[in-house]
Amino acid sequence: MRNWILLLLLPLGLMTANAQEYLQPQGSFGRDTLRLGELVKYTLVHRHADSLEVVMPAESYDFSPFELVQYNYFPTRTKAGISTDSAVYTLRTFETDSLQQLALPVFVLSAKDTLQVFTEAKTLYLQQMVEQVEEPLQVKKDTKLAPVAERFNWPLMLLWVVTIVAFIALVWLVFGQSIKRRYKLYRLRKDHVNFASRFNSHKDRFQKSGVPASLEKAVSLWKNYLTKLERSAINSFTTKEIVEFYNNDEEVNTALRICDKAIYGHLQSEAEGETNLALSMLRRFSKERYQTHREQIRNARN
Repeated sequence: MRNWILLLLLPLGLMTANAQEYLQPQGSFGRDTLRLGELVKYTLVHRHADSLEVVMPAESYDFSPFELVQYNYFPTRTKAGISTDSAVYTLRTFETDSLQQLALPVFVLSAKDTLQVFTEAKTLYLQQMVEQVEEPLQVKKDTKLAPVAERFNWPLMLLWVVTIVAFIALVWLVFGQSIKRRYKLYRLRKDHVNFASRFNSHKDRFQKSGVPASLEKAVSLWKNYLTKLERSAINSFTTKEIVEFYNNDEEVNTALRICDKAIYGHLQSEAEGETNLALSMLRRFSKERYQTHREQIRNARN
């Protein structure tokens, strides 16, 4: 008799256990009424056996007639074999029905299938802001312009800057070497014209007055010009070193020795005008070196 009683109670116990495993989730709104487009929070809580794997709705779920704005999940809490999962959903609606309902499921995962267990449907009342609509609708006219603060168009400026930089880069890529060559020729000619003007001035003063200071300034100016032209410290060389630098050029050797004799020996050559001729030789030599460098720059591409 006792065995028969146990056999009758066993199915009842299994049914009770299954009922406890699949308890209905609880859902509720944070308030009873809302306005069109207003945010409302919906809380979903589900208690189940800790052996079950439960998933709550995410952003891919259809919350109609509501729209999901945000959701927050909370960590599962387990006590005495019962786990509690909860989530809060922030919703809004643009439907105009005065009564709107929502029932959310929880998904119970198993090896063979997925079971959906729904909450009871909860109702919200949509608060009507317009009680009566007049026909025809009255259109309110407002033709007064509202002042708008002027805003700088940064994207347009950035576009212009990028365009200009790209154009300059393209021009430099195509014509860069030609531009550099022309600039070097311009600087070379400008330096030579400036040197020739100052050198002739010192030469004319020496020619008129015969003062050695004017001669010394002319020779010093010549050395400084060639220093810049040749990119070598010619202004610190002795006369012998300058002559050797120019491969024992006879004209340079003769002109510098005549000038040294007039400057340091305070003597002018017996031949009349020999010192002035020496200055002319230095001027002619500097012009030749200028022309040589100019041709080198012009032929640099080749």
